[in-house]
Amino acid sequence: MFRLIYFELKKIWCKRSFIFSICLLLMINIFFLWYTNLENEDRIALSSYKKFREEIANMNESQKGEYIEKLKRDIDGVSFVMNIISMQNTEMGAEFAKQEMQEQPKLFETYYDLYKSENYLHFTNSFEKEQKFIDEVYDEYTKVSNYDLYLKEIREKENALDGISVFKNQNGNENDFSSRNIKKSTSDYEKLDNNGICYIPSKMITSTMENIWTDIFVILLAFLFIGSLITEEKEKGLFYITRTTKYGISHSIITKLIALFISCILFEVIFFLSNYMFFGISTGFSDISIKLQSISPYIGSNLSISILGYILISIITKSFILFGFCTIITAFCILSDSMLLPYLYAIISLVVSWILYTIIPNVSKFEILKHLNLFGLFRTESLYGTYLNLNFLGYPISRIVLSWIMIATLMLVGMVLCYRFFLKGKNLQLKQKKSRMIGLKFKPHSNLLRHEMYKILITNHGFIIILLFSILISFNELNHSYHPSVQEQYYQNIMLKLEGEQTDEKIEIIEKEKARYEKAFEEIEKIDELVNKGEINSETGEKMKVKWYSVTSFYSAFQKVEKQYKYVCENGGKYIYDTGYLYLFGIMEDGIINDFLLLTLGIILVFSNFFSMEYQNETWKLLKATKKGKRGVLKSKVVVCIVLVILFSILPFICRWVSISKVFPLNALSSSVQNIPVYQNLPFNLNILLFILLKILLQILISVIMAMVVLVFSGWRKNNIQAIFLGILILCVPLVLTILGFDFMKYFSLYPLFSYTFT
Repeated sequence: MFRLIYFELKKIWCKRSFIFSICLLLMINIFFLWYTNLENEDRIALSSYKKFREEIANMNESQKGEYIEKLKRDIDGVSFVMNIISMQNTEMGAEFAKQEMQEQPKLFETYYDLYKSENYLHFTNSFEKEQKFIDEVYDEYTKVSNYDLYLKEIREKENALDGISVFKNQNGNENDFSSRNIKKSTSDYEKLDNNGICYIPSKMITSTMENIWTDIFVILLAFLFIGSLITEEKEKGLFYITRTTKYGISHSIITKLIALFISCILFEVIFFLSNYMFFGISTGFSDISIKLQSISPYIGSNLSISILGYILISIITKSFILFGFCTIITAFCILSDSMLLPYLYAIISLVVSWILYTIIPNVSKFEILKHLNLFGLFRTESLYGTYLNLNFLGYPISRIVLSWIMIATLMLVGMVLCYRFFLKGKNLQLKQKKSRMIGLKFKPHSNLLRHEMYKILITNHGFIIILLFSILISFNELNHSYHPSVQEQYYQNIMLKLEGEQTDEKIEIIEKEKARYEKAFEEIEKIDELVNKGEINSETGEKMKVKWYSVTSFYSAFQKVEKQYKYVCENGGKYIYDTGYLYLFGIMEDGIINDFLLLTLGIILVFSNFFSMEYQNETWKLLKATKKGKRGVLKSKVVVCIVLVILFSILPFICRWVSISKVFPLNALSSSVQNIPVYQNLPFNLNILLFILLKILLQILISVIMAMVVLVFSGWRKNNIQAIFLGILILCVPLVLTILGFDFMKYFSLYPLFSYTFT
């Protein structure tokens, strides 16, 4: 028996194609972990969590509380100052600002210097993200630090219930689900206390365990294993050999199921270990020996276990669920004479369970269908990290108990079906069917370009890869939201009024603004003189300066207006609102490197097999019949490559244009690029539209160079996998290291040329 189990595992796990599939899915999983956690205007960088974790690493609970509360006070104070300054720019808002300052005296004066110095940015690079991050941390700490109050509230519910007669029948017993549920909740939480509770940020653990992409990739890997375990043997007709005796039949299916069970555990361990390492490196490793309730999202759990215990029991649970689901698929594979139908059933089952989990409300008479389907069972963070009793005929039964009953039933039914179907021995071989894809049937022709285009887009699935990465790039850019600061809004308003040729009205606008700032600075100087002479105290002086501070806070934005004004007066030209162009050209870099990485990875995957496919299929022996024939094929391949790269590489710039123009108008395309302040010293004079085309051509050129490098790898190594490996190692790894904070690594890539700004 043990030798058979070892054989079943070895014949699949020792296959190069299966090991490659595991490595490929692991790489894709890590890529999705990285991609879905990229920093943008709405998402905080993982490095921010790591920096915060390092700050509180050596603090006790009291020190953590003081530190987090100070962060919260400071960021709220800065927010108050910003709101007051913003309101004082309008006549109606000034009255509201005055009222707010009266309700919270001295708050503006206390935090104005901090606002002006921008020393409140400890973990992020913008106020909005800093406030969001600190609010998140503060909320988590507040929940964990008040865990004893949480337990007290649960116990008080039972005491309150005892005094309400409406929940009791004539014998004094509870007569409905709600009252029974309160009693059971109190009993389940009875042994818990706040001893050993130690606050840690939740990001690392929750991101590791709550990742739907990881579950999907594990299921895909399990499908591959089942394919090798059953479908491949049926395709080769091997069951006619293995089913020689009844003893051999029963032992064969039992060992296959044991091999499947062991593999399901290994799949879950491998993938979640990679998740743990990725988020541990990105956000900092947590102490997993402390209580689970130290993590804010899992504070509702009634299990007295450590974080490590939670991770282990979650992986074990997912392994059993995966095994149970896979036994059902295996049974259908044994029964079916089609390769696709069992997997189609599996996909439909997953989709239906996801729909049920999504559409059924938490409080519903069908709630049991929500939590006991495949998707609900895979959500172990809800199963063990929260507390829920399901209504079963008016009695509360723990979701954990019902879930394990469902898992055991799933495994038992699956194993019984596998055993019975295998013993019956029907459909021991797959039907040989030739499938034709409508509209994609290839017709022979003499056009080399069309032939090579067909091979790369259809035969090598290049169309699917380009489509996938186009969606990723478009999603990355079109969902990128820009949040202009108060100063930027002021700058935008005034520059949109000034855009175009110099006029007397525009000069008057600038002179009025200049006079307003000069007056504000003069008034502040006068107040400082009064304080220095002792005529007023410093507190009174600060109150008097508040009005003028709200004016001078926009002076840095006005200085940019003044710079354009001086240039137009001295050299001619036009006013132009330039912020959008600074983002577009990469001067204010914001996500360009992410687009470049996706573009690079897409080019590698599409073109890595461009030359190697001819060597692997030994087609060159035919094509080399004449020298002209081989040369013509090579030329056609290069032309097709260039055409596809041009179309593919234009997409990021177009999406970026659309995303930026929604917030920062991109006007005056016919104006000279030298009207943009950063390009005033540019040696050549082009209008902005031609300069944009120059920028696009540069990015296309760099993309073509990358594609040529991949083609060289493909022809040199004569192997698709090796070409992909070299492409990722040389072209992608430096970019990933740059994104992770090793800024010098960008000089080992083509990114400095791709993002060249001509400044």
